Amino acid sequence: LTQEKQIKLDLETLEFSISEHVEEFRQRLFQYFGLAILAISGLFIQITPIVLFLEAPVQEIKFIQLSPGEYFFSTVKIAVYGGFLISIPFLISQLIFYVLPGLTKFEKKIILPILFASVTLFWLGLLFAYNILIPAALKFFIGYSKLVIEPLWSFDQYFDFVLFLFYSTGLSF
Repeated sequence: LTQEKQIKLDLETLEFSISEHVEEFRQRLFQYFGLAILAISGLFIQITPIVLFLEAPVQEIKFIQLSPGEYFFSTVKIAVYGGFLISIPFLISQLIFYVLPGLTKFEKKIILPILFASVTLFWLGLLFAYNILIPAALKFFIGYSKLVIEPLWSFDQYFDFVLFLFYSTGLSF
């Protein structure tokens, strides 16, 4: 056989059946969820410093618990959202590496820098949200109602607001 035909035959043997593609995709999802569970567990174990870190932008606000178990369920929510937030770059990379074999050489040259840039921009979005967006939004909301009502915020609603800003800003970057 000529060298060209041999290369063609080698490429044909590398092709996967549908069930092999599904199995590879399933394995990549299991890897992602395994990492996400590890991240969630690690965050839940260290939840107190994380809560204090997230409360830092609003030192002058007193938080209240409006229902039994609100703090516990809120910390579970923070750990889950935080774990997924930390593992999103890994999910993106797993999806890229799943489609990578089907791309042309030119597309492969482009996709890896795009992956790096996407992950970097995602983390820059989180930094922007924590350092600029959240303090500005909270300053506005506190100042808007300061003369009329005393700000007592629900612990759960505050963290829903902060986590929403983290996710939306990180993904939009």
